[in-house]
Amino acid sequence: MTNHRTVAAVDIGTNSVKMTVARRSADGVLNILFDETVITRLGKGVDSSGRITDEAAERTLSALAAFGGQARGLGAQTVAAVGTSALRDATNGAEIVAEAERRMGGTVEIIAGAREAGLTYRAARNDADIMRAGGIAGAALFITSDIGGGSTEIVQGVDADIIYAESLQIGAVRLSERAGLGDPVTGEAFQAALLLANAALADVPTPPAALAPVLVASGGTAANLAAMEIAARGEAVTFDAVHASRLTREQIESRAAFLASLPLAERRKVPGLEPDRADVIVAGAIIQARVMARLGTDSLLVSLRGLRYGLLYEQAEREQETADMRAL
Repeated sequence: MTNHRTVAAVDIGTNSVKMTVARRSADGVLNILFDETVITRLGKGVDSSGRITDEAAERTLSALAAFGGQARGLGAQTVAAVGTSALRDATNGAEIVAEAERRMGGTVEIIAGAREAGLTYRAARNDADIMRAGGIAGAALFITSDIGGGSTEIVQGVDADIIYAESLQIGAVRLSERAGLGDPVTGEAFQAALLLANAALADVPTPPAALAPVLVASGGTAANLAAMEIAARGEAVTFDAVHASRLTREQIESRAAFLASLPLAERRKVPGLEPDRADVIVAGAIIQARVMARLGTDSLLVSLRGLRYGLLYEQAEREQETADMRAL
């Protein structure tokens, strides 16, 4: 049975497809019914060829078809999806969107980098766990970063007001391809990745240290880096252990060097690391560490509620507005 209070949001990224389904309670709280990530590598090779391959498209379309069925089975009347870097950049992105809408049974919006950044910021600012862990009670400089496969979003704001937002054309998949981070990762490729990351971040404004900015990192890179640290301590890797946990720049830089020293087959076995992410995690860790260096922050909070949660909040508000109008 469908329910206007049930909403579904999908993030079609360069590296993975994520869906969250939630039901809004009478007091407006979102209760999560379903949350899953499938790594599909939609953007593999897009940086060099400009096109999404048939194989990558089919992996993604199959995941979206399954997600659509799951969302409707949980009572969602609509499924709203956003496409990011790979669909923005690919010459065949529009045709894949049309097929995605048909198979998923919902709408797909290819969003600009600024909107992607804004939704990520909205997700973090609406997260009580993050706000509590960061000790954010009043006006504070709040920064979010989300490292995707093809791009990295950085937003700086005070409360709900965004003062800087940019989508940088560098992500874990794109940097891996550009720097040649293969198997094994050579010292030359590692240094090239550092230089490329620094160059991409060169125009990001450095916040005043006196404002003690709070940095929140969402996405698979941050989640996996946190999971590896938790596993290394012999603790269980759970949602509660990872979400709103703190990572230092020293931990991330050390982890990047360690992972780069391992052959890919060994990297896949590292506790806490998703095996399908092992080939791009070095690039992701390098970007995350360089973001922190550029912003002058020594630690960050990890968020498991990224872009699609911002979309969920937006969806829920629209559903509430529609319900209010009908009640008049």
